[in-house]
Amino acid sequence: MVPSVRAIFDPLSVPNNRFGVHILDTDELAEAAKLVNSNGGVWGYVTIPMRSNDRDSGKWQVFFKKCADLKVIPIIRLATYPEKNDWVKPTPYDLVDFANFLSDMPWPTKNRYIILFNETNRANEWGGEISPEEYAALVIDAKRIFNSRSTDFFLLSAGLDMAVPNSQTSLIPYLFYQRMFAAYPDWCKYVDGFSSHAYPNPGFSASVFSSSVMGPVSYRYELFWFKSFGCPNLPVFITETGTINKTPFYTLGYSQVWTDEQIVTITPFLLFAADGDFAKFSLKTRDGKANYAYKEIETFSKVKGSPLLAVLQIPSKLETFKSYTVNYEQSNLWDKFKRLQVGNWLLNVEVAKDNESRTQGLSGRDKLDPDFGMLFIFDKPDKYSFWMKDMKFNLDFIWIRNKKVVQINTHISNPKTLVPNQEVDQVLEVAAGEVDKNSVKVGDEIK
Repeated sequence: MVPSVRAIFDPLSVPNNRFGVHILDTDELAEAAKLVNSNGGVWGYVTIPMRSNDRDSGKWQVFFKKCADLKVIPIIRLATYPEKNDWVKPTPYDLVDFANFLSDMPWPTKNRYIILFNETNRANEWGGEISPEEYAALVIDAKRIFNSRSTDFFLLSAGLDMAVPNSQTSLIPYLFYQRMFAAYPDWCKYVDGFSSHAYPNPGFSASVFSSSVMGPVSYRYELFWFKSFGCPNLPVFITETGTINKTPFYTLGYSQVWTDEQIVTITPFLLFAADGDFAKFSLKTRDGKANYAYKEIETFSKVKGSPLLAVLQIPSKLETFKSYTVNYEQSNLWDKFKRLQVGNWLLNVEVAKDNESRTQGLSGRDKLDPDFGMLFIFDKPDKYSFWMKDMKFNLDFIWIRNKKVVQINTHISNPKTLVPNQEVDQVLEVAAGEVDKNSVKVGDEIK
């Protein structure tokens, strides 16, 4: 049975900065942001792989929080890890682990973009085998597993290698898709878009205007094939492209080739690769200087993207929030929601700054999610009293004066009344345990 809940937000229904770049390491995010948001752009895209043996919570928390600060939309490509000459074949248990891990991350946007692995029509990307049937089954499992954690996950099928031949170690894309549909005719209804690798093949050196199935417009063939198999018209994410020639590839590609209205983003491979096979695609030289291709992308005029941001927590039905798909910092909602930094902790807060909202507070609510809180703002410093009336869960209190933490009380339960030991002008309430989890301490600055 096809899930009734699909990705809740159309990224093309608002101003969209389609420029992006592919990176390999979280430390490259700031440099990537400079490129994708250059020349007037905001909220460009970054594609980055996440390995199953590299799920360091602290590292990835910082990455996602920096995405919010730098106004970059992350696209996470799932990966296992290499064993001998092949990437280990993923299983539904890997999907569960990824879904659990990624559901705890502070995503900056409502849509949480996930690519379900990579070039699965190559045996070395699938445990040494070719199995479109297994991949289709995994896609279906992924929708169920990820949606059980959050309906904000926006799943993309893997970008295929469009240039491989039929052999014992590879399968041409059309036959790969054909076998997927033969095994599971409705598999594509379990994804919200598809990832495409639109290289100028053969040899990564063909003309940008090539109309070949293995060229820069290979995604058009994929769209045609999907339609012929009864698949809905899916949005396109070109998550890999690039050339080894010093030609105006991107100048012509962005302006004259990748003009299809269903393209959400183009993230060229690769921002930086010092050595190895990927170096020939790198947009920066070994010593970190911008090369010809980098400068091509940098000089393009870009738009100020306006994606729906996770901080708003707008109701999930699209018709109820169409009016809020403008830049939320300029909307009335900005009075109610803010992004707050306490020491090194970045969180989303709902603002209570009038008597009615301060009196209501969090009373009657069932829970507060991680990295969310309520900020009480007062007109002048005083020893304000807080009563835990009708609270259904315990809280940590962070007392603030002149944008600094001056007192902390943790694990406060109903029906306790709490008064600070000094005058404060703001109070932050978060779920019990968040203070310790995020190492909040007296003296931390508030930004």
